Amino acid sequence: MPTLVVRHPDGNESEHDLSGELKIGRQEGNDLVLTAGGVSRKHARFYVEGGKVLVEDLGSANGTYVDGERVTEATVVTPQAQVVLGDYELKLKAGARAASGPRKAATRSVPPSGAPELGSEEGAPRSTKALPTVRPARPPGSALAKKERPAPGGAPAPNLGPVLRGLTGPWANKLYPIRGKLLVGRAPPAAVLLEDDSLSRKHAELERNPRGNIFLRDLGSSNGTLLNGERIGQEPVELAAGDIIQFGMVEVVFESGEEQSEGPKRRGSASTPKRSGAAAASAPAPAGGLLAQRKKLLVGVGGLVGLLLVAGIVKAATGSSGGTPAGGAGGVGSPPPKVDTSEALQELLSECRSFASMEMGNEPNWEKADAACDKALNIDPINVEANSLIKRIKVEKEASTYFFQAEKALARLKEEEALDMLQKIPKESQYFRRAKIKVRDALELVKSKALDDCKRYMRDQQWTAAVPRCDRYMGFWCQTVQREDIEPPIGFTLSLEGRLGRREWRPKDKLFVQFLQARKKLDPTSEAWKCPESEFGPDPTAIPKPEDDVKRIFRERYPNNLVYAAMLDYWGGRGNEALATLQKLRSNYELAQFHGQADDLIKKVGTVDQLFKNGEAALQLEDVERAAEPMAEALEVDKQLMGDLWERTPSFYRRNIQQDIASNAFIRGKHWADREDRRRGCKVWKLGFQFYKGNTDLNRVVGFCSTQGLRALQTAGGCSDLQAAEDFAVPGDGLAEKIVAAKEQMKCK
Repeated sequence: MPTLVVRHPDGNESEHDLSGELKIGRQEGNDLVLTAGGVSRKHARFYVEGGKVLVEDLGSANGTYVDGERVTEATVVTPQAQVVLGDYELKLKAGARAASGPRKAATRSVPPSGAPELGSEEGAPRSTKALPTVRPARPPGSALAKKERPAPGGAPAPNLGPVLRGLTGPWANKLYPIRGKLLVGRAPPAAVLLEDDSLSRKHAELERNPRGNIFLRDLGSSNGTLLNGERIGQEPVELAAGDIIQFGMVEVVFESGEEQSEGPKRRGSASTPKRSGAAAASAPAPAGGLLAQRKKLLVGVGGLVGLLLVAGIVKAATGSSGGTPAGGAGGVGSPPPKVDTSEALQELLSECRSFASMEMGNEPNWEKADAACDKALNIDPINVEANSLIKRIKVEKEASTYFFQAEKALARLKEEEALDMLQKIPKESQYFRRAKIKVRDALELVKSKALDDCKRYMRDQQWTAAVPRCDRYMGFWCQTVQREDIEPPIGFTLSLEGRLGRREWRPKDKLFVQFLQARKKLDPTSEAWKCPESEFGPDPTAIPKPEDDVKRIFRERYPNNLVYAAMLDYWGGRGNEALATLQKLRSNYELAQFHGQADDLIKKVGTVDQLFKNGEAALQLEDVERAAEPMAEALEVDKQLMGDLWERTPSFYRRNIQQDIASNAFIRGKHWADREDRRRGCKVWKLGFQFYKGNTDLNRVVGFCSTQGLRALQTAGGCSDLQAAEDFAVPGDGLAEKIVAAKEQMKCK
């Protein structure tokens, strides 16, 4: 069962099982209630579909981010992905793999001394691109490993000794001799320089010991080092000839530089001498021995050719097409061995799934997926997965046709045609969620046009034209109102003309009443109008928007229209317009009852606007520390102005202050960290983190700072060392409390 790990703003983590669907939000009633900043009442949901975990935003104010990008539709979440909801960071817990053999025992560990390099997995910023998948494991000397080796014609000269040979890209067939220590990375001082974004600057290291054995270890790289498909850690792992090594996305093969009469042996097999054995086990065979082996090989090949010739002559003389007698040993002409089709079936199913997948953001190829599944059914007609895939592909092919036809119709401004196409897409289709976004765009236009036509035809009393256009609009409108607004209560009858009797009822919406009257004029016997069911649920255009919430609350809080308009301008970041509107109110003596409120708002709005400008000026000079003071004061005054809306629907000023301080703090802190002043870098990062915890870059680097602070505390020998640890401590990581206790123990002032 997938498990979701939630990191709270205070640094604590909690785990939640994901058995089917997990709705997340600030409001009670959600499966997971998160009450800290930036989380909407109904924010997002995680669910499992087709064996994959997906996340979908539910129209939240601040959005849902996967790897730094705001999601607009259901998005696949992998264990490597980082999901951010407001001040919370969520990850999918990767399933633990059982370790077996010496390869899997090599796990990542932190070096006993020295700080981890920036860009490593301990939390520092990375600039390498993430890998989408990990290749399947391939044992050393396997058939696939041999197949991926370069042609023998490019083999290194024997006197080069152990080497790495490039297998991919511009490094193919390039040789990198291994003498002593060999650093691999994408930037100097790496000796094996592989300039690819998937590598870290210092990615991995190879070392040759005095006995000639070669050991490989990862240096905490972002995308890891794979050995025959298995990820290794920072513990050294011994290499065997023919091993395939993958640094990020770059593949190389390890060649020992020794002539061998057969492929590399599997490590751990009974017939293979241990690497750490006597030197004679790894020494090359004498020249005379090699010559004798070659002669024996030639004699063996000649004998085999002779046997084949004799067999061919006997078969031609007898004219027999059969095999050996019953119970024979399977000589020439024996029945061919039974072919195992299970491997071919699995390959075809994998191909079918691959062509039908949207996981990597590519458009599926339904034709190729259908063909692969057909071939799988030819092998096993009752295969459950193949039949299930065929059914799904049929639905998806039809849905994709509707979806792309709708896109073309939208491009040609045929919104109603596009809407009809989109509503034909079934809910179980992968295209349904993408269609919901398109429906929102189409509905806005169709609804607006239908409303304009309805009003115009009603005004001109063209009932025949008005009824279908009004019916179209009312079908959208009724999705957003209560049932009591369109149907009479129990025991009441609908009355559209004259004064209402005791048990009569009439809708409050005037246009709806006119629409019902027009229907009666065209067809007095028509049935009562009912709201149609929407294929996409409630009207997507009716999803509450942040500005709608602000308008509603401000209208209740500020009855005067000028004050209301001024506060809307402030919320939208138009400080000068807000001040001008309030000054206009202040100069009108007929509105003297509102002058006190206007004076207070003028003072606060002007303060926020000026402090924001001062802070932005300091950020232009890359002085984050100097910008922090006016920006923090501006946030306090903004909280007074916005009241209980400050967190749920933040103003333009709050959003920009938080994001600008956070992004500039990350850049400035990295400037100091790159210059080996990590203590000062962490102080700047922590400052940005205090303003805004939703920045994914800052979330990573403050984790690095916590690690540094813990190490400084563990090695502290005096009060000055504790001060260094305090500079690294991040609010909420629990380190500050430990430092206070250590200060009391050391009696520091």
